[in-house]
Amino acid sequence: MRNLLLIFLSLFSGINANPEERNLRDYLFGSNRYNKNVRPILNYSQAIEVQQGIAVQTLESFDQIDETLSLNLWIRSNWQDEYLRWDNSNNTDLLKLDFISVSEREIWTPDTELLNAATTPEIYLLQGGINLYQDGSILYSKPGIYKSSCTLNLEEFPFDKQNCTIQIGSWIYSDRFLNLIPNNVIEKQIDVLSSFSHSEWSVYDVEVRHLKEVRDCCPNEEFDLLTYSFIFSRYAHYYKISMGMTITLVVVSFIITLMSPSNVSRTSTAVFIPLTILALQLTIANKIPVVGYYTLMDQFFLCCFVTSMICSIESGLVYAIITTKSVRFYNFLDSIFNFKLEEDKDIIGLDTETDTDITEEQIALDEFKIVEKALEDVAESDNVKMSLTMPQQRIKNGHLKYNDSFLRNNNIKKVINYDDKRLVFTERQEKIDIIVNDYISLIDNIIRIILPIVFFSYIIYIFSFEE
Repeated sequence: MRNLLLIFLSLFSGINANPEERNLRDYLFGSNRYNKNVRPILNYSQAIEVQQGIAVQTLESFDQIDETLSLNLWIRSNWQDEYLRWDNSNNTDLLKLDFISVSEREIWTPDTELLNAATTPEIYLLQGGINLYQDGSILYSKPGIYKSSCTLNLEEFPFDKQNCTIQIGSWIYSDRFLNLIPNNVIEKQIDVLSSFSHSEWSVYDVEVRHLKEVRDCCPNEEFDLLTYSFIFSRYAHYYKISMGMTITLVVVSFIITLMSPSNVSRTSTAVFIPLTILALQLTIANKIPVVGYYTLMDQFFLCCFVTSMICSIESGLVYAIITTKSVRFYNFLDSIFNFKLEEDKDIIGLDTETDTDITEEQIALDEFKIVEKALEDVAESDNVKMSLTMPQQRIKNGHLKYNDSFLRNNNIKKVINYDDKRLVFTERQEKIDIIVNDYISLIDNIIRIILPIVFFSYIIYIFSFEE
């Protein structure tokens, strides 16, 4: 019963509460005195001045694929309504009232909108959004989430800064009727609140500009336009982790190239590193839109991929040249470079300068005699009687080739593998083989030194874009 009585008294007291404000509202809006569809200025030929500023609460989202930006903003507008003034000097009922809160449904408000909006803004109103003061001045704070288009410049990605501009202006009134200008107080033109935070972006700089534009609808009219530019700086720590892992893979390629060129594991291991780099690049590809130019990240991954591919290809070519002994290959090189070699004149005990008419059969027979003499010397030193039978001669490229039965019958052991392809080389081809191997080894060592220097120099250049 006691609670019901309190509720009844509170309701009864609310009916008569604040008679001053009720009288003021009747004075301002009663008897159809005020029309919210009419510009609140006494002289129709004059433009009503609207000062505007914004406060940035948070960055709601930055969709880089769609190139759209969503900001939580408070748009603050100030103007003078010459029809909504009151003088409390002659009216004691209005003595205590310096301002009242009104609704946008009650008074005229400028039709300023986000001109480059990507979608309808999400407006949420707070109680007391419009304050009307005694002299007719109005403060209108309209909070909302505004989504605008933002064309990205990704040439320096991931160390980039993005300049996103929102454009605010009137749809209907030209500058003859509405003069839209930035707030006279510089601090209120763009205010980034201390609570602003985002996981990937920080506000690097802000700027406001007052422009005039001509529209197709009204070629003889100019419209005021306020552009608010936000320069966002990207936090690159996430991308630097991927870049660090990619650099490590390239360093592994450099380490692998230190292995012997004849080691097949060098090539088989190095070939997997470019594929891993490609997989790392794909994890970042869906973060940004497809653009028609190379970003820093594209250049970075391309540099790492090409470097690792050079290591793989060079290892494979070197291994193929060193281990694949081809007579045709060396004859081909000899025909191109025409190697100037000093022929060995004493291999078979002949003077090649004087004995120019020696046949291949005679050369092979002399080779056999040299082998026979060597075996006899070995037998005498070991007191072993050895018989050497003349094999069936098989002459190729001027050299006598011994079959396996001859070698077994005479207890001859070869110093190289029986399947070594160098057995079919002539003396000239053997020397070319040595020269080619020396050059391959030199080129391999040069690449081991030059390639890391070029790679790290370019990586340092890429990271120099980070502030």
